[in-house]
Order: sequence, then C-alpha cells, then structure tokens
Amino acid sequence: MHGTRLHIHTSEVTDRNMEAESNRFNLKCLAVVCCFSVLCSVCNLIGVFTVDQLIMQVAAAATAVFCCLPIAIWQVHDRLLKKPETILLWSGFKYVIIASVFCAVSVTCVALTFEAVLLMVLPGIFAAQYPSRKRLRRWTIIGLILLVPIGVYGGYLLGMPDLNMFAGAVPAGAMQPADRIAALTPERCLSLFTHYVVPRYLSLLVIQMLLFGINRRNALMTRKQMELSETANAEMDKRNTLQNAIIDRLSSVIESRDENTGEHVLRTKNYVRTLTEAMARDRLFEKQLTPEVVEEIVSAAPLHDIGKIAIPDAILLKPGRLTPAEFEVIKGHAKKGGAMIRTLFVDLDDPLFKRMAEEITVYHHEWWNGSGYPRGLKGTEIPLSARIMAVADVYDALISNRVYKKAIPREEALEIIYSESGTHFDPDIIRILRKCVQRDRAREEHKE
Repeated sequence: MHGTRLHIHTSEVTDRNMEAESNRFNLKCLAVVCCFSVLCSVCNLIGVFTVDQLIMQVAAAATAVFCCLPIAIWQVHDRLLKKPETILLWSGFKYVIIASVFCAVSVTCVALTFEAVLLMVLPGIFAAQYPSRKRLRRWTIIGLILLVPIGVYGGYLLGMPDLNMFAGAVPAGAMQPADRIAALTPERCLSLFTHYVVPRYLSLLVIQMLLFGINRRNALMTRKQMELSETANAEMDKRNTLQNAIIDRLSSVIESRDENTGEHVLRTKNYVRTLTEAMARDRLFEKQLTPEVVEEIVSAAPLHDIGKIAIPDAILLKPGRLTPAEFEVIKGHAKKGGAMIRTLFVDLDDPLFKRMAEEITVYHHEWWNGSGYPRGLKGTEIPLSARIMAVADVYDALISNRVYKKAIPREEALEIIYSESGTHFDPDIIRILRKCVQRDRAREEHKE
C-alpha cells in the first residue's frame, strides 16, 4: 500500500512538471501567434488581404491582447511578485492559455474568414500538449463547437468577403456590414450552417480526436518509460546497497587485523569526500570529477588498504622499524589489493566503481615525482583517484597513533603535507586542500 501511494504521488508530480513544461512551450507559441496577427495587419495594408482597415487593425490588436495576457500574468506573478511557486505549476493556468488561444483564433477567423480556416486547429493543438484529462478534452470540444459558428457568421458579417457566401444575396460591390446584415435571412443562415459550419465541424472534430489519441498514446509511453526508469533505479539502489555491504564487510575484516587500520579507512573516506567534492568545484577538475565519479571514488576509498589482509601479523603489527625486506613485503599490499578487487568484484556490473577501486588500491602509494610504488608512476600518470587517496591516507597516518609511532598535531601534519607538494603530492590537489583548510578556519573563527 505504501509503495502504491508513493507511485501515485510520483505520477502526480510528474504530471505537474509535464504541465509546467507544456505551459512554457504554449506561452512561446502564443508569442508566435501574436506576431502572426501583426503580420496579417501588414499584409492587409499592402493588399494581400481585403479586410476593412479598421476591422483588421481592431482584430490584430485584440489578437495581440489575448495572446499577451497569459504571458503578462506569468511575468507579473513570477518575476514582479516573486512568488516561490511558479504559476506554470498551477493546474488552472492551462485553461487560461487555451481560452486565450480560442479568443485570439476567433477574432482572426472573423477578420480573415476563409483564409483563416486552418487556424481553427490551433486550440486543439495547444490542448494536446497537456497530459490528457477528460475535463480538458470536454472543454476543448465545447470551445470548438463555439469557434466554428463564430468564425463563419462573424466572417460573413465583418470579415474578408467570400463571394460564395453572398451569392445571389448581396451585389458584389455592396459588402458593407449593413448590406451583409440585411442579407442574413433565415434561409441564408441555414445555408451557411449547412455548407460552412457542418464541414468545418466534421474536419475539426476528426483532427481533434486524432490529436487527443496521439496525446494519450504519448502519455502511455511516457508512463511506461517512468516505470522502467523506476525499476532501473530500484535495481541500481539494490546493487549499491549490496556493493556498500561488501565494502563494509571488507572494512570489518581489515579492522579485525589491525584496529588502527580499521578506524583509518573510515576517517580517510570522510577526508576523501571533503577533498573530492572541493576539487569537483574547481575548474581544473570539474570535467573529470562528475557527481557520479565523486561518489564512486568515495565509495571505493575504504578499500585502499585491503591488500594488508595478506600481510603477516608479525610485519603488519611490528612496533619497531621495519627491515628493508619487511618493507618490501608491506609494499606488496598494493598489488595484492588490486588482485583482490578484481577477484571480489568480478561479477559486479559497475565498471566505473571497479576501476576507481583498483586505481586507489594499487596506486595510492605512488609519488608525484615518480619515487613511489608499486610502478614508480609520475605526475598525471598516476590516476586522479589515487592522487586524492594519497593525500587523505598520509594525513590520517600522521595524526594517528600507530604501533611504530606517536600521532602529531593536525597543524604540523598539514605543514608536512604542504611541504611535499610537487614531490609526494599533486600540487593542484594541495592548492585545493589549502583552500579547504582556510575556509574551515574562517568558519571556526566566525563561530567564536
């Protein structure tokens, strides 16, 4: 039941967002219709149309007003009044837009008569942009039923002359409104309805049904895509949960070998997140560190020392200085960790995570100047994820107690890291680290 409610709520939010986008699109189309009315007025001036100048100017002005009214409401509400929720999300705003289209098209059809017949499909096209609703369809059909006789009879009385309408009723040279009204007998009304209104009804209703049918089909396809997307997201969440559970268990295994190492992986994960997110905001790294990459680096960070599981306790927990031979054994944890990652996550369908995890595990002991291990990579040859991990790893090692050393103060540890910019660490990462530290200090001073 809870899942059903959540699905309905998600569907409602999606429909509102779709309506908002449809409102935005239709407002742009209204601006085009407004320009069209002005163009018609200009065409009438140069003789393309033969409407009375006063009628054409009034029609153009009225059309412009009807088209601009919803746009003005939107601008006043959202920009001048600065309302927190845009009027585009109001469910009733679509009726304002469609009513404006009906009014604008009616005025234009009256003025241009037979030349504007095709414009009668515009209200239906505007309405078809929205998620299909019975109420919307009903009002659109009612609007079309009113639009056709308004266009036909209004055009007969005021618009551009259609001689077929006046055949046998008004002399060709007598087309003033008074002459037209005098000729509008009941027989003429019935003739106009039979030969002009009915054919337009038939064609427009067919077109409108097709538009609503296409709209309904598109809505169904959109909903199916949403359902598929939700299913894919659920599977992705399930995969991420499983992936994080594996990482947590591996971290627990590391902690069971060495308590310091276990706490170390949790702290370094936090350091990596802070540093990586700061780097993602820097122009130098923003293209490399997309949100997806940042999350994968942070998720993989706890695995950087997984290879130490394969190191004997006598060496891993030795309180004194290591011999050269013992240090070579310790260095082997990088390659062993990479092999473990490839084995453990062989069936995981997340190539980006596997790549980040392997890079961090294998290369986080490489140095910027090429004197690190296991391969002696230099500069940008070292994967970016491993360069970030190196800073977090060394910083936590410096400020933590280990069996072979005492912790040092944070400020002293930072100075050591700063001094190794360009030798051990990537200078650009250290530059961003300095900014992070300065920002945190400024915040602490401000609180005090």
